[in-house]
Amino acid sequence: MRWLTADTRSGWRAGFAVGPTFLAIFAGFGIASQATQVPELAAVLATLLVFAAPAQFAMVDLASQGGTLAQVIAIGVLVNLRFVLMSLTLATRFQGVSRWRLAFWAQFVSASSYLLTFFQSRRPEPGNLHDYYRGVVLVTFPAALLGTLGGLALGVGLPDIVAFGGTLFLPIYFALLLASEVRGRYEIGAVLIGLLLTPPLEALAPGWGLFIAAIAAGGLLRSIEGWA
Repeated sequence: MRWLTADTRSGWRAGFAVGPTFLAIFAGFGIASQATQVPELAAVLATLLVFAAPAQFAMVDLASQGGTLAQVIAIGVLVNLRFVLMSLTLATRFQGVSRWRLAFWAQFVSASSYLLTFFQSRRPEPGNLHDYYRGVVLVTFPAALLGTLGGLALGVGLPDIVAFGGTLFLPIYFALLLASEVRGRYEIGAVLIGLLLTPPLEALAPGWGLFIAAIAAGGLLRSIEGWA
């Protein structure tokens, strides 16, 4: 089959490597939607039409605070503006692809699909980059949808503190990405301490848990570093 090329299969393999991350992050989005009483259909449509966890979390947060539909859409658009530059960058690397196809597949640009395709383009023999990108998307997009549905199912009747923990998947993921780029044990320790402290602190001081945990982790590790 023409669409199932070697480059598409290569993109699949790369997509499977990050698929579990999409499942976890979008499960957190589904749980957050249940916790803030966002209609399930609206949560699913957000993943289908927005497909960007940071924007979706922002939209859910605003909706839970009584934001209007126009405000919710506006915040989603603003958070997603970064994908315009990503799409334009990728489009310059997709040779011989019609504008209509570019416009359609631009809907599925994410940080992971962009970076994986960009890194592939730097290889000595990158192959057909559009086929590779499609392969990544054909794994990550269904993973996001399944994660959302799973989170919505898991979020029914969860205690508030457990539901809040589900919303931490996204910041923890990015924190771990940053930690993986450094060799010091203190940075990784900060992530783990924040993960452990934030849920109970949020229960004690709603809205301040993440902030207090950050100060506590930073102060503790700074002291330990001074003693070492």
